[in-house]
Amino acid sequence: MTDKQKLGNPYFIGAVATLLINDWYLKQAYHNQLTGKLSDFSGLFAFPFFLSALLPRRAVSIYLATLLLFIMWKSPLVQPFIDSITTLGIPLWRVVDYSDYLALLVMPLSFFVFKTSSAYHLKPVLLNFFMVVSALSFVATSMVRGKYTKITGINKTYTFNFSKRDLVSRINSLQLEYVRDFENSVRSQNKLSNKTPRPDSAWIDFDSKANIFYYSSTLSKKDTIARILDYERLKDADTIRLRTMYADINISGNSTRSELKLLGLVKFVAATAKTDDREIAIGFFEKGVIKKIKSYGK
Repeated sequence: MTDKQKLGNPYFIGAVATLLINDWYLKQAYHNQLTGKLSDFSGLFAFPFFLSALLPRRAVSIYLATLLLFIMWKSPLVQPFIDSITTLGIPLWRVVDYSDYLALLVMPLSFFVFKTSSAYHLKPVLLNFFMVVSALSFVATSMVRGKYTKITGINKTYTFNFSKRDLVSRINSLQLEYVRDFENSVRSQNKLSNKTPRPDSAWIDFDSKANIFYYSSTLSKKDTIARILDYERLKDADTIRLRTMYADINISGNSTRSELKLLGLVKFVAATAKTDDREIAIGFFEKGVIKKIKSYGK
């Protein structure tokens, strides 16, 4: 018996089928915590099982490496890598949720099933089919087909108990923080595997007169990633408009209170999605922008 024949194990096939159905249908139709956890549990069962069937002598190392990589993947440590991939136009997804670590409990069961699995004597055609489908399922769990879509007419207002000047300052700080992270990911993207520079395929420009950071690449047009607001020049305006490649907002207020009105967003929408995931996009904005604005200075 070859260990590749273990890929005919019904528990492994069930995990791969669950992964595919969940990522290509259930997530798009329901998109809730259950679908997220389902991918983690089925993926952590199937992925090390699959690699161990191909490299049986390294099964223990594969399971341990999978455990460590999953812990890193679900942490903020890999965000620069994800940013560098998405700037290439490849949508790569993951959510930092430490409760996902519960899925690691399925790995001992997967290892036990692999070690005790019998031979299933699959024909070469069927075995190769299972191998290809399994490999595709692992890629599909993080990469989704679709396109970036503008979501307009949101008109949701957030109120803060600090001045308009303070709000502008916090938004500027948040933008500069984002530009630094974005610049690091672009710099990483523009290097070869041996860490030698290659001709730039992406870059960030700064227009000092307009206080605007632009992102450009050989594959896309110039986009505004940040516009640093000069409060002294804008303070007399009742409303300050800020538009970037990700969001469109209005800023207003006085010396004691301020408001941010979200007008529109740009979000990646999966091709199989039945809606534009408007509320999900707003939720990401609130977590990544509004929450940080409120936390500055604390």
